[in-house]
Amino acid sequence: MSNGECISMEKPENFGIYIPSYKRADTIHTHTLLEYYKVVIRESEFEEYAKTVPVENLIPVKDELICSAVKVMNWIIENAEEDYICVIDDDCPRFYYRMEKSVPIEDPEIITSEIERIAQLQMDLDIGWGCDDASNVPWGYDSEFSFKGTTGGIRWINRKKLKGRFLEEIGYCCDTDVVMQELLYNRIILKPKYLCPGGGADKNKGGNSKKSRESMIASFELMKTKWGKYFDYDLKTNKIYVRVPR
Repeated sequence: MSNGECISMEKPENFGIYIPSYKRADTIHTHTLLEYYKVVIRESEFEEYAKTVPVENLIPVKDELICSAVKVMNWIIENAEEDYICVIDDDCPRFYYRMEKSVPIEDPEIITSEIERIAQLQMDLDIGWGCDDASNVPWGYDSEFSFKGTTGGIRWINRKKLKGRFLEEIGYCCDTDVVMQELLYNRIILKPKYLCPGGGADKNKGGNSKKSRESMIASFELMKTKWGKYFDYDLKTNKIYVRVPR
């Protein structure tokens, strides 16, 4: 499967999958692993992305409205056609079942159905936020679902229930800040640990790859000031600790 080809499938009426992407027209890969999706891009990059992704799957937006990771997430949440959505990073090379060992999933139908399964649980439980884990190592698995940790590359959002909001001033830790807002306001998030995207550090050009260590530390400090004893970090490993009982 290549060049943005995907298997035709009728998507659920009230659920959509969105992939925000920036300056990765030649390296975007996540869409090749899904049966349906929409790629949200800046208008100025439309022609480049149209070479890789089917035009009907592109959503071009005025550049100034989605000119940061925070702005594009808020735009998708505010403007999605569906009440329930999944937002996935654009550079996922593969997906895994992560339990006692990691098993790669290569079939787009299976990957999409697992994403839908978690979305259905979110609908049934009326939970505002769901996400995979930032760490996808096999030894990080301790249960099928767990309410701890930070956000990885997949986010499930119930637009009617979500109370958290991505904040520009938080920067690097904006995903973690939304997790903590949801735990404060809605008391619970959905955290599947058995499904995760492969890959590692953000090394591709574009996206959020230009983040500096200084901006990361500044974000850590802002979070520590905002959340006090409930947030901590280790500068040696850049590891974040969310210490909220749940």
